[in-house]
Amino acid sequence: MTPRTSGGGALSLLLGRIGGVAGALVVGQLVLGVTYVVGARSISPATLGLIATCAAIGQVAATVVDVGLINYLVRETAAERIDSARARAIVAGKRPWAAGLLLVVGIVTSALLAPDPASAIPLAVVGVVMFEAQNANGLLRAQERFAKASTAQLSGRVGGLVVAFVLAVAGIGGLALAVAIPASFLLESVVARVFIGPAGERRRPVGELVGHHRESLGFGLANLAASAQQLDTPLVTAGAGAFQSGLYAAGGRLLGPLTFLANSLGMVAAPWLARAGADDEALRAEERRVLRVGAALCLAPLVAALVGPPLIPWLLGEEYRSSGGVFAILAVGAAVVTLNQPFAVIAQNRGRQHAVAVGIAVGLAVGLVATLVLSWLGGAVWAAVGYVVSQVVIFVLLGLAARRARRDGVGGVAPVGPVPEGPEIS
Repeated sequence: MTPRTSGGGALSLLLGRIGGVAGALVVGQLVLGVTYVVGARSISPATLGLIATCAAIGQVAATVVDVGLINYLVRETAAERIDSARARAIVAGKRPWAAGLLLVVGIVTSALLAPDPASAIPLAVVGVVMFEAQNANGLLRAQERFAKASTAQLSGRVGGLVVAFVLAVAGIGGLALAVAIPASFLLESVVARVFIGPAGERRRPVGELVGHHRESLGFGLANLAASAQQLDTPLVTAGAGAFQSGLYAAGGRLLGPLTFLANSLGMVAAPWLARAGADDEALRAEERRVLRVGAALCLAPLVAALVGPPLIPWLLGEEYRSSGGVFAILAVGAAVVTLNQPFAVIAQNRGRQHAVAVGIAVGLAVGLVATLVLSWLGGAVWAAVGYVVSQVVIFVLLGLAARRARRDGVGGVAPVGPVPEGPEIS
């Protein structure tokens, strides 16, 4: 395979795809931010902290159960080693046992941590509906149907906001956020599955899933490490209490619009580099483009760090004034996240997904320990420094991994082995 074009044309195409995905993501993240504003104004910071903790555990559990399968399928489909119908059949084969396991985790978590029984019911299914949403979105990305994937995600975010607003107006604002979060993922998965269309093959057997999971493990470890960042809110709860956790969660959830550039870069660059093929010279040219784009995009979070502190208390009220400082520090970390994305995609595309997983895991482990200790020492604002620490460590380790992969001349990854034939993420 060869790159689609060269020079300025390739850069324009890459930027166009990133811009399209980013435009939809920023709107979706802004809508999510407004949803948190609606929910936060109806509950105390302590209640917000408990709801955010339950949701974070459910989302991490969904990533654990995925084991990197959907990102592996994105790469293999883009590289034309697995077709779209087979990728969907693989995801379908995993769905029954994954949903059951996530439901058990959700029920136990909600029973222990939810602020009240009414909130516990919707929060119990966060992991299940997120698993469905991330797999459906991933299958669209594997087909490079980025507009459809973004539309599905945006539809889910808007639906969640509508749910939160209706419940708040109806006088049951205490449930607004707890219901809106799973509703958002559920609607996203439904819309995405409509876009994907009818299945072309029957679900694949468990034996085949084991083989694919062996190959996807590196992606899974990287995704798990990245998703483990969501444990920062539970750790602030443990270190500083539910009130400080709520202040941290308010600033952290409003951080979403600042990470849309990094997220869109990762979504577009993975299949982009996979399609560049094994021609090392051509691949290096595409990698240089991705690196330049990442460096330019990191400026947006730094600008936002300046305007966040006065804006957040105006949005949420004086009780959340400390969340402005949390937001500013997290925004600096978001700038480093944007720089990290090109390194991760380059190393993964060159077959170094295990090195990426280790780098992210080490960085986040250091950062989460720092978050716990700093929250105990200085509350939510100090805890935010842990996020910056984690991303700086990740930056160093992923940079070294990408440099080693390029120095060794590892080209686009070779086929991972035969895919079992037979009759016939989400």
